Amino acid sequence: MHMSIIVTISVVLACLPLLMAMFFLNVTLERKIEAVKQDWRSLHSDNSKAGGNAGQDDQAGSSDPIDLLVKKSYGGFTLSSPALLLTVFYAGWILLGDAYLNKNFSSGETWFFPAKLVDRAAPMLYTFIGVYLFNLGSLIRRLYLADLNEQVFWGAINRLWLSLGLGLVVAKTFSEPWLFFSIGFIANIVLEWVLEKSLKLLNVTKPSTEDLPLLMVKGINIWKTYRLEEEGIENVQNLATADVTELAVRTHYNFRTLIDWIDQSLLLVRLTSEQAKALSGQATSISAIELAAASPKATGNNSVANSLSTVLKVDPVLMGATMDRLYEDQCVQDLWNLWQKGKEGGILSASSQEKAAAAAASK
Repeated sequence: MHMSIIVTISVVLACLPLLMAMFFLNVTLERKIEAVKQDWRSLHSDNSKAGGNAGQDDQAGSSDPIDLLVKKSYGGFTLSSPALLLTVFYAGWILLGDAYLNKNFSSGETWFFPAKLVDRAAPMLYTFIGVYLFNLGSLIRRLYLADLNEQVFWGAINRLWLSLGLGLVVAKTFSEPWLFFSIGFIANIVLEWVLEKSLKLLNVTKPSTEDLPLLMVKGINIWKTYRLEEEGIENVQNLATADVTELAVRTHYNFRTLIDWIDQSLLLVRLTSEQAKALSGQATSISAIELAAASPKATGNNSVANSLSTVLKVDPVLMGATMDRLYEDQCVQDLWNLWQKGKEGGILSASSQEKAAAAAASK
């Protein structure tokens, strides 16, 4: 009787990933899509009011890329296939755990598992419990944040087998249950430590130019870094070239937050760490848009460029040229057009520049 209850609970626990994926697709996803579209519309609301019918047309068609990205990122098979695979893996290990309980606390049978395997399974089962709880916490958090996607399930599968592999290695030396339980929570840290020690042992040096960490961007902490890494954004350089609309659809961060992060990244990739610290200590934001708005081409004078060159200890001419390149950078223009339409701070949208050039030519 007791084992039948345990088996029933085990089935539910094994199926949780698949149940969460189904709940997200059928209940949460619709609310997420509407929230992203509302956020998009709020970015264009001022322009719609000022632009009359043209603005309304822009607003009406603005959801098309969002719908396409949703279809691409949240297809039923895209999300359910890794969730099903994770469920199958969970079922196998939970069934082994049930056999272990049955052998030691019930009938003594090991079902179809070899008796020697069940006898020696305790350390690996502690490891499985630890990684299961870690993955469960991550899945639940991402579910209530409406931020569930296939990377979550693939990441859970990766952590499961990585932890079990490390547990198998550790079992040759240690036997403390708490150590095996903790592997699921610190698997990546342990792996990074092993890789670092191996590189030193093999005398393999790192490249002289290192990637800029995401933590350099204000507003990004270690948890946001982990989330962005799931989307393939592992450093500031990756973030500077990221698609803001795709990130808004695939994550739970709003447009303005993502625009701010990418805006900072576009400038950080042009500065050294020391220059970024020096700039943040002044009354100037680390913002590509703001520097572009104050560039010689935008304002017609070099006063800001000269002041910044003194702070950053660079040649004034080069500082002005850098600011002008930011002004001309299409990524900066696109970000500004998303943030706020029209002419402000000396930055013109591409269409506005064309109209200004045509007007000047007609005079």
